[in-house]
Amino acid sequence: MAIAVPGSLLGTDPQGGEENLLLEHLRRQGDLRAGLFAVQIHLSDLKSSNRKPHFIRVARRAFEPLEHSYDATLFRLSNQDLVLSCRDVPVDEVDQVMVKVRSLFSEDPLAGCEEGSLEDHFSTWYDLAQEEDFANFKEAIADIAAKAEALRKEQERAEKAADNNRGMTGEPLTPKNLAAINQELLATRLSDLIRQQPAMRILPPNQGEILFREYFVSMADLQGRVAQNVNLFSSTWLFHYLTETVDKRMLVIIGRRDFSKARDSVSINLNIATVLSQEFNHFHKTVADHATKVVIEIQLTDIFADLGLFHFARESLQARGYRVLIDGITPLTLQFFDPSLLKADYVKIAWGPEFAGEAGGDRADEMRDLVNRIGRDRMVLGRVDSEIAVRWGLGLGIQRFQGYYVDTLVERMVAKGILAGGG
Repeated sequence: MAIAVPGSLLGTDPQGGEENLLLEHLRRQGDLRAGLFAVQIHLSDLKSSNRKPHFIRVARRAFEPLEHSYDATLFRLSNQDLVLSCRDVPVDEVDQVMVKVRSLFSEDPLAGCEEGSLEDHFSTWYDLAQEEDFANFKEAIADIAAKAEALRKEQERAEKAADNNRGMTGEPLTPKNLAAINQELLATRLSDLIRQQPAMRILPPNQGEILFREYFVSMADLQGRVAQNVNLFSSTWLFHYLTETVDKRMLVIIGRRDFSKARDSVSINLNIATVLSQEFNHFHKTVADHATKVVIEIQLTDIFADLGLFHFARESLQARGYRVLIDGITPLTLQFFDPSLLKADYVKIAWGPEFAGEAGGDRADEMRDLVNRIGRDRMVLGRVDSEIAVRWGLGLGIQRFQGYYVDTLVERMVAKGILAGGG
């Protein structure tokens, strides 16, 4: 079937955007726009590898001499575009700076076209003394401002939902109450707090198979059972210690399964320390020759804490037949890190609203290149909450999905008898 790809890899920073300042700057000009012009430098259209903060800072500093010598003001927009507003500034002076900025990104296709040619989209010049240019410029900036505000609200909504799901209430987690909570946890039944969520491979035509079922403990429910008055998430490192106890309890519970009869693969999220523990060795003995039916998910934050230890743990797991999945990768992560370097069996990238912008172009090409580097059979699009996310992923060659919307798809496919078990 034909698939629209409403995706964008545009990195945004709504908190750092200066669109409103720019619009107010324009308002103050009133009808006195003689000699006023603006240049928009489309850094948002650069490849993600060229949009790193250091490069942006260097580009911004290139305009400082103009700001000091003339009536010129530089604005950084939320999508990382730069706008230089000038009044009675010699165009040749601006051109000289533009040449320097363009040279910073000379290896990027956006800056590779000849300046002034029809294919040159590195910058847009506006003669603000002309009504049409003035109107078009205000509309372009207002559109960027609206998108930034929409993203800000979406992020606030997502953060609020995450906080609610986590039960972010109570006194802080401290070393003192951690010991008591840990003891309570060791003596508490956990089996009824375990939830599962499937990851599915979508196959044409309109069929699917279970990739694995991820088993996890509902932390909000756990808080209610062992620490009603303590915010378990108030300290990242203390919570990390607590999850190691949860990991080991999970290994005991999951290890009771008869893996020889299991139809679907199992996925569990573990700390690296747990993978290297004696408890995991006991778990491995129960799994025996069926390790290929188990996926071990490891969080990216845990990996970066000790990259060498991760490589050792990954090699150990894969040598014994387990599959390793890297979790915790977001659209922002992709701007600074290539997850294919970790050599995992699967890479789970969280779907985010940043992906749902303009379709096609360099952004889609970058993501398609990433999918190809990782391998289409290794990419999992997580936190899928809508059909848009699924269609976006399919359009880039991704076939494996997980999230609340996928839960619904699985239920429908089971009802229709078109879902296969797998792994």
